[in-house]
Amino acid sequence: MIKRLFTREKFQPILGHDIDKPRITLAGWCLILFYLGVPAMAIGGLIDLVVQQITGECVGVWCLF
Repeated sequence: MIKRLFTREKFQPILGHDIDKPRITLAGWCLILFYLGVPAMAIGGLIDLVVQQITGECVGVWCLF
């Protein structure tokens, strides 16, 4: 079972052409970054806002500017 998971299977030619294995494109990487980055920044911003409202001190990145 484990051996089957870690062995690579040879890709068969398709209509005589040797096609590369599937991979994530640049657009895919951008979508992953957007999908994970935007919620993380929003949650971080909300936490900074709550801390600023409670303590009165600015702890966010925007305080540096």
